[in-house]
Amino acid sequence: MLDEVISQRDAEAILAPHLDALRGFLEGGWADWHEMVARSPELATSRATTRANIVYDRITARAEEYFDAQGIPADRRGQMLAVSFDDGRLIMRFKKFRSRKLSTSGIPTQQRLEFEFQQVVLDGTASTYVVAGYLPDELGLDLDLLAIACTFDGRVLWQIDLAGQGLAPVLPVPVDSPQGPPVRSTRPAEREEAEG
Repeated sequence: MLDEVISQRDAEAILAPHLDALRGFLEGGWADWHEMVARSPELATSRATTRANIVYDRITARAEEYFDAQGIPADRRGQMLAVSFDDGRLIMRFKKFRSRKLSTSGIPTQQRLEFEFQQVVLDGTASTYVVAGYLPDELGLDLDLLAIACTFDGRVLWQIDLAGQGLAPVLPVPVDSPQGPPVRSTRPAEREEAEG
């Protein structure tokens, strides 16, 4: 199914109207965690799994509300929220990344393995699965990385950096050299200076 995976360019086109919102869900879920710790300092000693679960719940609550308002299918399958774009061609879920390699944790269920190997076909449509995720810094105080990642068998095929969203990239403008025969004046140089 690797040959049916949506390209990064196509995914960016599909997700473009939602990239700022996606970044907001991730940052907002993380900020909610810190607000909870400020109100209940004993949460600061919670396990990383507890923190990830709370952040996930806050991220997906925001995402579900947003996508429902946009008329984009957001379906909870058990504890996982899956958002379907472009008639199911692109399916997104939310996770915490384990490292800068954009890998995620989870029990290797059949569903997870199908997701990891991009093997799900519904109604004849091959779906590309991506993760919108975050990576906390080493101290758990800030976010080190925000991205959308498309992986296959543990390798990142492509990623969209969400941390830089909102800033337009600076692109070089190509300048074409004039083509055609050279043009020369028929007036003598002296006459040009006298007229000028």
